[in-house]
Amino acid sequence: MKHDRREFIKKALYAVLAVFGLGFLAPAAVLLAPRMRDKQLVYYPLLPEEEIPRSGVKKQELVYAVSGTERKARFFVVSGRDGILVLSATCTHLGCLVNYNRERAEFICPCHGGRYDLSGRNIAGPPPAPLASIPFRIEQGVLSVGIKV
Repeated sequence: MKHDRREFIKKALYAVLAVFGLGFLAPAAVLLAPRMRDKQLVYYPLLPEEEIPRSGVKKQELVYAVSGTERKARFFVVSGRDGILVLSATCTHLGCLVNYNRERAEFICPCHGGRYDLSGRNIAGPPPAPLASIPFRIEQGVLSVGIKV
């Protein structure tokens, strides 16, 4: 009789531990599993070609819809000797919006003092990575930016 009770308690304990294990494993499987639908790069018009600065930086905001939900994104269009570059205005440290300082010719994050040069490389402060370079194209007189949706 004692042997049966021990076996029952042992099996019940294993069952409880298995349920807890599955409870921790299920969220991990969801996070690590490949996405069912890969995001596609969609181009949204940002500004007319004639408004692209010949030299310097222009801040631009884009409002676009994804699955009926309105979203906003801010970008910097940078023109120089090397051509045109579109950078995200989101700091890579904590996601604050960076500002352009014309006197220093730098992007500066107001939250923790992160600084980026005109190509988006971080040059000071806590940001762990450069500003994101955004894919763009100019077609039919309009500069469009690529966003994964």
